[in-house]
Amino acid sequence: MRPRPPRKQLPPRKDQPPTERVQKLLSAAGVGSRREVERWIREGRLQVNGEVPALGAKLAPRDRITLDGRPVRLHAPAVKELHVLLFHRSPGETLDLKAATSRAAEHLNLPRSSGRWLAIQPMPPVDGGLEILTDDGSWAHRVSRGVHALTVDYVLRMRGPLSDELVEEFRAATDCEGEAMSILRADAQYGEGFNHWLNVTVRATRSAQVRHWWAARGIIVSRLMRVRFGPVHLSRELPRGHSRAMLPSERNALINEIDAAKSAYETEVSLAGSHGLGDGEA
Repeated sequence: MRPRPPRKQLPPRKDQPPTERVQKLLSAAGVGSRREVERWIREGRLQVNGEVPALGAKLAPRDRITLDGRPVRLHAPAVKELHVLLFHRSPGETLDLKAATSRAAEHLNLPRSSGRWLAIQPMPPVDGGLEILTDDGSWAHRVSRGVHALTVDYVLRMRGPLSDELVEEFRAATDCEGEAMSILRADAQYGEGFNHWLNVTVRATRSAQVRHWWAARGIIVSRLMRVRFGPVHLSRELPRGHSRAMLPSERNALINEIDAAKSAYETEVSLAGSHGLGDGEA
């Protein structure tokens, strides 16, 4: 079987002034995230004027874009309205947004959009709670770059012999399987049987890390819900399986807190690194 010849790479057109890079333009239009667009290019699924573009190639106004042979219609970013949703996802409900066009994602009761709904740091399928969705790739990219610096609240339902000693040990946890953990708060509410609850505040710590830490000590996390994402809270007025539009004031508060938290987090990491270097040199 003969190997396939390499696909031709499409250079930028010379007869028209280039606009934005293909990844940025499609992401801003809500077609997909920048990483997804790059993957589509590598797989040969995305074409411009019948050819696979080079990564980072710029598009001209009259370029014809297709994905899997279907035309991709772009909306001018200047007139595209920003839509951001707060979504209360049930644990175990898959947040599959890969086909979320105007007629998809109906099983999640999401409103239709001219683009694709993109999730900001989505929770694993086994977990649930607060999800932030947007159909604006540029906004998603900006927020995703700084959410690691935000504090997040989880509510855990535990099954097993939970004790004050284990909770204290968890508060001091610094790593799990080689990955950094930052536990800022852990308050236990003990039940009468084997079910207990733990309210946790973390930063730069994934829910999977929390689950693994407790599982290694014989405690099963039977349910984990995200109830706060920076300044955004999951209120009781938002039932499971429902969404609502994020208010402009909430969006601004999220962006402002991300910018402030990212700056403070980077300063803290830099200081910790310099102190560590000094100790080593001493």
